[in-house]
Amino acid sequence: MQQAVIFVRVSKKEQDYHRQLEDLRAVAQTQSVRVVAEISEKISGVRTNQERGGIQELLQLCRQGAIQKVFVCEVSRLGRSTVEVLQVVDELTRLGISIYVQNFGIETLKNGKRNPVAQFMFTLLAEFARLERETLRERILSGMEEARRQGKKIGRPDGTVEEKATFLKKYGSVARNLRAGLSVRKTAKLCEVSINTVRKVKTLL
Repeated sequence: MQQAVIFVRVSKKEQDYHRQLEDLRAVAQTQSVRVVAEISEKISGVRTNQERGGIQELLQLCRQGAIQKVFVCEVSRLGRSTVEVLQVVDELTRLGISIYVQNFGIETLKNGKRNPVAQFMFTLLAEFARLERETLRERILSGMEEARRQGKKIGRPDGTVEEKATFLKKYGSVARNLRAGLSVRKTAKLCEVSINTVRKVKTLL
């Protein structure tokens, strides 16, 4: 019997991942697969995979050689960008581990071989997820700009200050890109944050 891991993620603390778990458990049961671990995390999708404890735990389990399949509800659970998703897919494929994506009913491997349809779908779906996040971010920024034009105050209330260490930890990927020599604009695009946020990080470094 194949052994599998169920991996779920939600991006907000108030969101609940138990429905994802129940759905994926049911799928595993219909496929006669033994679930040996369930990994769940509540973390923003804009965090890099290196900053995500859940995805790192998943990769570590897979590298140990005892797993043959990973269940996820959506491809976007595997990374914040197309590149990150495909990196996970490529590594697990090299390890001989198939990824099952519930909402499309596709797997990356068929009889131990790459499923070209799934590979193509993963690329498209990961890119769609990235574009959706960018569109949402643009809408938020546009709404904030409109509020400013109307004279509304945006940001923290007067008299509140976020400590330097806390702020830099929150935007660790921004700090790393700046230290690596990337421009403010390029860093903002890669990390999916505002240019003002990147400038603030740069000032604090």
